[in-house]
Amino acid sequence: KPLLKNVRREFPYSRFAALAELRLADCHFEDGEYAEAIQAYKQFVRYRPSHVEVPYARFMVARSHFEQIPSEWLLSPPSYERDQYYAQESLRLLRRFLLDFGDDTLVPRAKRMAADAVKLLAAHELYVAGFYFDRDHPQAAAGRLRTLLRSYPGSACEPEALFLLGESYLALRDNRRARRAFRELVDRFPSDEHATEARDRLAGLGT
Repeated sequence: KPLLKNVRREFPYSRFAALAELRLADCHFEDGEYAEAIQAYKQFVRYRPSHVEVPYARFMVARSHFEQIPSEWLLSPPSYERDQYYAQESLRLLRRFLLDFGDDTLVPRAKRMAADAVKLLAAHELYVAGFYFDRDHPQAAAGRLRTLLRSYPGSACEPEALFLLGESYLALRDNRRARRAFRELVDRFPSDEHATEARDRLAGLGT
């Protein structure tokens, strides 16, 4: 790190200064100093907006957030039960990256990371919705489930979310919306285990 700082200081207008700034950010990242890495990558993007390495720096800002998502270990609660700031922020940044740099070589990695973040955030919303539903707060449960279905498509949580959404509407005596949720589940995921229960609910609702 000291050598890179010296290059940046002694040759501020050379191409080596830019590369030194980026490598210094990489050093912070490799050392797990994610806050420092994020700041360094952001400064690179800010002060060198036309540099060829801007897509890489933008990707690494997102990755630095992604690496801070709580991991699973034996005595800890599941990741989806904990604070989701880093998952939310990494997904936001990854989606922005994919929009801005759709042809970049880092796109496949960004898509995989975004998919992982989507699954985690959807699982969190489903967990919270189940918590509310089990405690007789179907309105709050329905709100979280609508957020899940709107914000995290392709999460693999959608069949269970649609079924619980239908159940929440039944608890609210809103048969029209319950029927719509169950019907969407059956139409979109006909082979899912929840679809069988949804068909039973639809039969009971007279559809």
